[in-house]
Amino acid sequence: MKKIIFAFAVIVFSIASCSKKSSPTAAKVIDGAKIFASDCARCHGAQGVKDSRTPNLQTIALNKSQLLNSITFGKGHMPAWQGKLSPAEISAVADLIVGWHTK
Repeated sequence: MKKIIFAFAVIVFSIASCSKKSSPTAAKVIDGAKIFASDCARCHGAQGVKDSRTPNLQTIALNKSQLLNSITFGKGHMPAWQGKLSPAEISAVADLIVGWHTK
């Protein structure tokens, strides 16, 4: 009888441990607009247009690859954001700017 109870307990424990699925970690949603507002808007303006000292990001003639390069490594007076923003955050900001081009 003890063997049956032990076997039953082992089976129940095995089933219980197999059925517990760890919840998948939700992919972190990166908000390019929020990053732009906190890190870029003071120089580029809230909508990418500030004054004649900075380029108009709504009409700038750069594609996403060129934007990624400029944001990552800096350009002119603009500092490099590599090491300050993750590649995914930089990409989200570039996507935001490219999105302005299609409006």
